[in-house]
Amino acid sequence: MLINSKQIMEKEEVIIKMKRLLVLLTLVVGLLGFSAGAFAQVGIPICNSCAKNTLGTLDCPKGAQGSECVDYPFDYQTRAGYGTGNTEAEYDLTNTPYRAIFNICNCEVPVPTDPSSAPFSEGKRIGIRLTMLVNGVAGDNLGAYWADTAAAANIEFGSYAESSETCTDTAYLSLGIGTPLNLSDRHFGPGKYYLADGVTEVTATYLGTACVVPAVSRAVVVNTNVDSGYLITADDVLNKLSRWWIILPEMRVDSNVLKANDVISVRIETLDQASGGICATCRATCVCVIDVAKMCPTSDISGSTTCLFPYFTSTSAATPDNPYWNGIAIVNTGSKTGSAVLTVYQQDGRVGTFTTPSIAGHGMYVAALENIGFTGAGLGDMPVYISVSSTFSSLDGFAMIANSVSGESMGYLCRQQ
Repeated sequence: MLINSKQIMEKEEVIIKMKRLLVLLTLVVGLLGFSAGAFAQVGIPICNSCAKNTLGTLDCPKGAQGSECVDYPFDYQTRAGYGTGNTEAEYDLTNTPYRAIFNICNCEVPVPTDPSSAPFSEGKRIGIRLTMLVNGVAGDNLGAYWADTAAAANIEFGSYAESSETCTDTAYLSLGIGTPLNLSDRHFGPGKYYLADGVTEVTATYLGTACVVPAVSRAVVVNTNVDSGYLITADDVLNKLSRWWIILPEMRVDSNVLKANDVISVRIETLDQASGGICATCRATCVCVIDVAKMCPTSDISGSTTCLFPYFTSTSAATPDNPYWNGIAIVNTGSKTGSAVLTVYQQDGRVGTFTTPSIAGHGMYVAALENIGFTGAGLGDMPVYISVSSTFSSLDGFAMIANSVSGESMGYLCRQQ
């Protein structure tokens, strides 16, 4: 049978299309096989916090509030150093505890056919790596760093069998240990701090009070040494202690770098120490990210720091000739504690000042002008106006004037500047 050139070309085109289809099917099968392991964890929580939807905020960065800066560490567990006013004691369970809970069983999907090969089986040595992130990125110059002592590189953790135990004081309940929160026997072993590359060691984290963190102390990674790690025991396996509370070391920010609304997170990785050896890093067996803080929300820096009260009848008590009394309210509508300076300008040109006591976030200072005690001589029974400046970023205020004889009264809001 004779076959012309056109038929030959058509046959070759069909063969080419079939080959392309075969390649495509091979890729699809490969992707499906990969997705069984890589995507099976979608929707399964690996990391979670006991206090949900309560991301703590830090004080506003430099530039948002004049010359102020954040020059102290913050602690995720205790809430120390946060700008929310929360000062609960470490591990005080009368308040909602904050804990980074790592659900290690959710890392093992699908279940291995050989249980002894599971990443968290008895006899496996597990390390930990914690990496600071700013808006999801790790870097030496992003403004968030570890700020704890070298001893804190030996990361502590608590272990639990039931999800109901993870946010209570019943750590080790399944082991029958009677002392709640006894963390002394749960460490991943000695570790070190590193720059963002995970190789360049930071020999001393920055514990000073200057706002700028020195380049040599910008610890972004803390990593268990390759010859250390926690050895999973038979009791761990028997009692199914699969929920680990990872105790995060103290952290700090460089507020010259960070800006309002930046989110600080920690990437938590468990490490298979058997893959270490002479290498600087070990293979991560499970990874999750937990948000730990947010730089001051825009609402904390969108307000005014100065306010004008254009008229009061006087700074004196009411008299028969001038029966009016005057009051003032200074309101801190932000979350940061601060104070305010009141400068009073009398009609005859005399000037006085007064600094309020500390005003908590979302708090206020209220007083009659006669009781304030302005500095400056000659202040008395004459009209005045008052200018107020605050160290907090969202200032508001209200003036009150009332006739002590007739009972007539009026009030007005200060004029923000």
